[in-house]
Amino acid sequence: MCPGLSAFLFTSCIFGGIIRPLLYRPFNNYTAYSLLRWQIPGLIILFFVLLPARSLAQYDTLLHKPYAKKVLGVHAMYKDLIDIGDSARRVEKAAEIKSFARRHKDRGLELEIELFLVFWNAFYQQQPKDVSLRKLTALVGLVSKENIDFLRARALRALAEFYWKYEGNYEQAFEQYLLLDKELASARADAYPEMARDLMQIGEAYYFFQDYSVAKKYFKRAIALPETAFNTMVLNAARNNLGLCFQQENELDSADHYFNEVRKTRFPEAEVWKRIATGNLGTDNYLRKQFDKAIPLLETDFNGSVTENDYGCAAGAAILLADIFRDRGNMELAGTFIAHAQTYIMKAEQPDRLRLLYPVMSKWYAAAGDAERSKQYVDSSIAAFNRYNEKFSALKVLRAQQKVDRQREELQLSAFTLERQRKVAERNLLILLLLILCIAIVLIYFIQKKKQLAKDFKLQAATQELELARANLNRFTESILEKNKLIEQLQNRNPEKDKTTLFQQLQQSTILTEDDWQSFQVLFDKAYPGFILRVKEKQSELSTGELRYFVLARLNLSTKEMAAMLGVSPNAIQVMRHRIRKKLSLADHAALDEMIKNI
Repeated sequence: MCPGLSAFLFTSCIFGGIIRPLLYRPFNNYTAYSLLRWQIPGLIILFFVLLPARSLAQYDTLLHKPYAKKVLGVHAMYKDLIDIGDSARRVEKAAEIKSFARRHKDRGLELEIELFLVFWNAFYQQQPKDVSLRKLTALVGLVSKENIDFLRARALRALAEFYWKYEGNYEQAFEQYLLLDKELASARADAYPEMARDLMQIGEAYYFFQDYSVAKKYFKRAIALPETAFNTMVLNAARNNLGLCFQQENELDSADHYFNEVRKTRFPEAEVWKRIATGNLGTDNYLRKQFDKAIPLLETDFNGSVTENDYGCAAGAAILLADIFRDRGNMELAGTFIAHAQTYIMKAEQPDRLRLLYPVMSKWYAAAGDAERSKQYVDSSIAAFNRYNEKFSALKVLRAQQKVDRQREELQLSAFTLERQRKVAERNLLILLLLILCIAIVLIYFIQKKKQLAKDFKLQAATQELELARANLNRFTESILEKNKLIEQLQNRNPEKDKTTLFQQLQQSTILTEDDWQSFQVLFDKAYPGFILRVKEKQSELSTGELRYFVLARLNLSTKEMAAMLGVSPNAIQVMRHRIRKKLSLADHAALDEMIKNI
């Protein structure tokens, strides 16, 4: 059996170019994925060494080109950098290319060099893991802001690979793969030639943990893309892996279909996949116990694997052929293939295959009549299977624990975020309340100030009006008094005959007519607001004349002055005062004056 997960060598986490696969075919998914993860680095270098070198001037062809049109040139540029043995010189060369890109204002090429340096230092320069992880994470953030030439997808792929290979943090790797999948959803295959490569790598991660249903979805998405010389290796790997998924699920007819699809490929670059698929078809027939069909297919795979130094695949085919020939009674040929299997397992450094070889050896020794050796290999088989299961179970437990830890971290982060949002909300609410309070205080201040100004203005106006009214009233009163004095002087100084006409004129102006009284009352009300109304309310029995007495008394006029203003004799004023005092039941004139003053 030859799983394609380990048979196909991808150029790197960043690049998706074409390269001859490593010929290694373990029987199980664990060792399949392990070799892919641990033998990539050295062979990636071999890939780049095979590409022609270019001078700095030759990078002109990369300037301002879509990624699909410059992907091979980018690979060649990486090869130039990898060819430099001295790390300081490599950094210097990278700086020259970055400067070249900057001069030509090609941000994509500039970031391409940044991607290479971060990737190279993380995977091949024995840089501390925490430094590598920090730089890879920062790179993802950088290229996410300027997603040129699908750099975000390629950086996510590199970060996922680092989590998987160096950190052993499978859950974090899956998280990056899911982000990568989102990137692919918005990309076009013709614009991004490495899309099939990315889908394959995500599918491999699910295959590794035996989640075949999900793995198949990604492999099918990959093989649905148009096949070209650039991606034929990836697509045939996807077809082969689909066959392996169905083989693991014991759906052998479906497995045959995809293995045969690989054998039909028209691209010579994928010739090695035809041998791999041939071996896997042999495995299907072995599982069906159709040994006549299985033998030629497995022998083709075995011989091709030996020729191409794919020792793991050679060991896998040898184990199955040994079991078939043992079943057919050809003990010698079965023993030969057992010996081949042992040799190639050692050369491939894949001890996990022993769990598949030991049961065959136990049956071979039993058939040869060596019960003791047969029993020993039964025990060895059990021990080998236990070691493998413990190893794989430990990985599953580790992933489960990582998942729990990741969920706990997310919960803690969510709790922290919620708490921070709560505090921010409380702070904002407090600020808002303070702002509202300040606005309210300012508004209240201005409203009160406006009211106070209006009140002050009104009071000032009222005061001025009152002062004016009193001044007018005083002038009116003084005018009357002056006229009364003038009448007296004339009466005392001039003969009766001469002063009659003048006296009558002055008296007419002195005696208050009804109109005079109304004018006087208006002035009085302004000087003493509400006095007349209060007198009417408190002493409603007073006559009009008596009310006028109250008004003149409030002005502190003498009896003589009152008589002059009302056009009566002083004695009439005294009689009126006496009548008012009796009507109001007041003891004396002083009591009347005090009452008028207090109204």
